Amino acid sequence: MTRLEADLRAFAAAALKELRITRRYPAMYLGMIFWPVLLPAVWVLMAQAYSGGNDARAIAAFAARAGTSEIAGFVFVGFAMYMWLSTILWGPGTALRRDQMQGSLEATFLTPASRLVPLFAPPMAALPNILLTFGVMGIALWLLFGVVPAPDAAIRAGVITLLGLPAMYAIGTLFAAGVLRYGEIGPVVQIVRGTFVLACGITFPVAMLPAWAQFGAALLPPTYIVADIRAVLLRGFGLADVVGDVLITLGLTVVIAFLAVFLFRALETSARRTGMLSRF
Repeated sequence: MTRLEADLRAFAAAALKELRITRRYPAMYLGMIFWPVLLPAVWVLMAQAYSGGNDARAIAAFAARAGTSEIAGFVFVGFAMYMWLSTILWGPGTALRRDQMQGSLEATFLTPASRLVPLFAPPMAALPNILLTFGVMGIALWLLFGVVPAPDAAIRAGVITLLGLPAMYAIGTLFAAGVLRYGEIGPVVQIVRGTFVLACGITFPVAMLPAWAQFGAALLPPTYIVADIRAVLLRGFGLADVVGDVLITLGLTVVIAFLAVFLFRALETSARRTGMLSRF
C-alpha cells in the first residue's frame, strides 16, 4: 500500500468517525433546521420594518450600497456564509482540542498519517450538515419570501463555493495551529468570527464600512466569496464577470496556506518539545 492510499484510508476513517458521532446525537439536526430559518428571517423582517415597509427610497438606498434590492436574498446568503465560516473556524481547531482533552492527540501525531487527516477530516465530515443547512435556507427563502434563484445561477454559486473551499480551509488551519500552542482557542475563534462577520460584508454591505476597514476587508477571502455568490444569485452575473475576484481569492489562499503550513509545523515542533500535545 502506498503512502497516499494509506492517508486516504485514514482520512476516510476519521471522517466516518465524525459522522458517527454526529449521528449519535440526532437532536443536533433540529438546530440545523431551526436556526438557519429563524435568525435570517428575523433579520429580514427587521430590515423591512426599518425601511418603512419596503419604502421605495429606502430600497433604492440599500440597492446603491449592496448592489441589489433583494433584501431577503442578501441576508440569507450572508447568513449561509456565516454558518459556513463558523464550521470552518470551529471544525479543525475543535477537533484537535477534543483529541487533546481526550488524550488521543499525541497518539494521533505519532502515527505516520499525514497531518491533513486530523486537520481536515472533521470539517469535511461536516459538509453534509452544511449542505443540509443550505438546502433548508433555500427552501425557507422560497416559502417565506418568494425568492427563487434560477437553476443556472445556483450552479454558478456552487462553482464559486467550490473555488472558495481552499481559502476557507486554509483559514481554518491557521487558527487550528493555535491549539498546539495554547490549547483552548475558543475565545480567539469567537473574536475572529465576529471580525469576519463585521468586515466581510456578511451582515451588511462592505460599502457601509469606513475606508480603513474596507481596505482590511479586501485582504480577507470571505469578502470576495460572499460578494460573488450574491452577484451570481441576485444580480445575474456570470462566472466571467467575477473572475477577477476569484483570482484574488486564489492568490490570498496561497498566501494564507503557506502561512498556515509554516505556523503549524513550527508549533507542532514546539508542542513536541514542551509536551503540549498531551497536556490538558
